[in-house]
Amino acid sequence: MAIEYRKCVRVLPVVLLVGFSLPGLRSSPTDGGAGQVVAAKGLADPSFPATVRRALKSQEDLRAQPEHCSADRAQLGMIGRAVGQQVRIYRDETSFALFTVSEVRDEVPNSIVRMGRSGRDRLGEVGEFAASVHATAPHPSLGDADAEALGELVERLDDDGKHRGLIIIAPHGGRIEPHTDEQAERVKKALAGKPVSSWMCKGWSNVEGITPSERWHITSTDIHEASFPLLGRVIGRRFAHAVSFHGFQREAILADVVIGGAGWPCVKEELRKEIAGSLDPELRVVIAGEKDPLNGNDPRNIVNRLAEGSGIQIEQSPRARRASWRSIADAVARVYRSKL
Repeated sequence: MAIEYRKCVRVLPVVLLVGFSLPGLRSSPTDGGAGQVVAAKGLADPSFPATVRRALKSQEDLRAQPEHCSADRAQLGMIGRAVGQQVRIYRDETSFALFTVSEVRDEVPNSIVRMGRSGRDRLGEVGEFAASVHATAPHPSLGDADAEALGELVERLDDDGKHRGLIIIAPHGGRIEPHTDEQAERVKKALAGKPVSSWMCKGWSNVEGITPSERWHITSTDIHEASFPLLGRVIGRRFAHAVSFHGFQREAILADVVIGGAGWPCVKEELRKEIAGSLDPELRVVIAGEKDPLNGNDPRNIVNRLAEGSGIQIEQSPRARRASWRSIADAVARVYRSKL
């Protein structure tokens, strides 16, 4: 099964573009000052000029979630996006981030995009500022080396287009949550010959002071297949099993590996024993409780959507990923070998 790289983006018959383009994509330059727009020619990134403003007092979600924004319904429609989907928002060519449109509004003027303070902080500005909103989430054509050099986000799928066995995912690979994409690839390789697919995103940052997570992280319950075209190819297949690898930074978490998701408790226990048995005793492996912030059991979680009733989420501390990412991946492969 060959790894597929997304080669093109859908171009609307008429789109709006600002005066710069994503690396590797063409867009028509403006012929005047900021805010002017022109029709696209050829391969282009649909976008519209915007003014970022503070969230309203009634927009509690935006004020609490730095990854969320609101935008005008009609403007989103013009670039082929809708509520619940992801967009890039640029303040300039180095200050940009991926956001989930969690709310649509009929704004006046319709160029207004709203965020909470933590969302505006991601773009390096807390006041009102000019920006542009782009339809592209993962870059459609870059290889990993170029993506890393450019501080970009890319999407990868390794799938035969038909089996319904196991899918291994790493939504926050690259340097967003280091080693998680390598774990997905390692499990896939260990189960060669079995019905196994992998899907992942890899993200980097090339700007000092801006982490890949700050630029590209989208919570697993928000990931929308309309914004991730390769994910869209497999989201409706209903795999028998799905496993997602993640990383966390929170000091309040008292374990190094937390096993969650909406999957069967017996499978979680099997994974806990196999992983714990392969690690240094100092690394604690637990099953997430019902109220654990990392329990991953929300039905909107992308791993649970890929395998309804069988999704497993594996969260890992920095030290677990640094020292033992291979051992954890190998343990997961051993558990699923007998299930396929």
